[in-house]
Amino acid sequence: MHTTTRIAAVVAVAGIAALGLAACSSSPAPAADTASAIATVAPSALRSAGTLSVCTTNLGSPPNISTDESGALVGSEIDLAKAVAGRLGLKPDFVTVDFAALIPSLQAKQCDVIMASLYIKPEREEVVDFVPYLTSATGVAVKQGSDAGITGLDDSLCGKKVMVTVGTTAQELAEKQSTTCTSEGKKALDISTNNQATVGFQQLVSGQLDAYLDAAELIGYYQKQGTAGIEMVGDPTDAINIGAATLKDDTALHDAIQTAFDDLVSTGDYTKILSSWGQESLAYTGTN
Repeated sequence: MHTTTRIAAVVAVAGIAALGLAACSSSPAPAADTASAIATVAPSALRSAGTLSVCTTNLGSPPNISTDESGALVGSEIDLAKAVAGRLGLKPDFVTVDFAALIPSLQAKQCDVIMASLYIKPEREEVVDFVPYLTSATGVAVKQGSDAGITGLDDSLCGKKVMVTVGTTAQELAEKQSTTCTSEGKKALDISTNNQATVGFQQLVSGQLDAYLDAAELIGYYQKQGTAGIEMVGDPTDAINIGAATLKDDTALHDAIQTAFDDLVSTGDYTKILSSWGQESLAYTGTN
């Protein structure tokens, strides 16, 4: 969907990405406007009648998902979830879990749908159905002014200390690059993991890491703030779609969410939501 040039432009203005069910907590959202419902879901198909329970994750990943000063969830994906719920005549209720616990939480009926920067991958499509609504890419962050010689997601990472968020595409790509390095007779990447992007940035700036890999939009957001002391190197890679995930046997809810999303697009509300968060170029257009 994106050329590297288009993605690079996106990175300056956007945000996303990444995991223990034990930390599950529910955060009720303000009531959605249910007056304009254009699709309905049988109460028996929902975890709680009249409510769309949405699994999300607080990763400090603005502008997609984060919290405001009061601790309330905010972001483009939160706004999209509220808008979808309203289109279904339901009130949204957010269930916050670690990223790796998203699908297990859905399978355990802790929520009705996942809307949490979940990339659409073949292995995930085997257990859930997706309604695509956003796109993402992976980037490499270094300390601002770093002289480590890192040029992106390439052989310049061989032998370097890098961090990724557990369970993300960035972790898969880092491990793949490490294998490439060793197959070429070079040193493997020294990979460590975390559950919060801010941890990676902190360790990067303090000199404990050479690079941090995560969603390019997230890196771009923090770089734009000018306070994190980080910068992205190289072009973002592996553009991929993000979707709302429902259980395979939950066809009625999946179809209702698709109808709601299509209405958001046709009415222009989808564009308005993305524009309010500076993410117009991340809009899902039906292709990658």
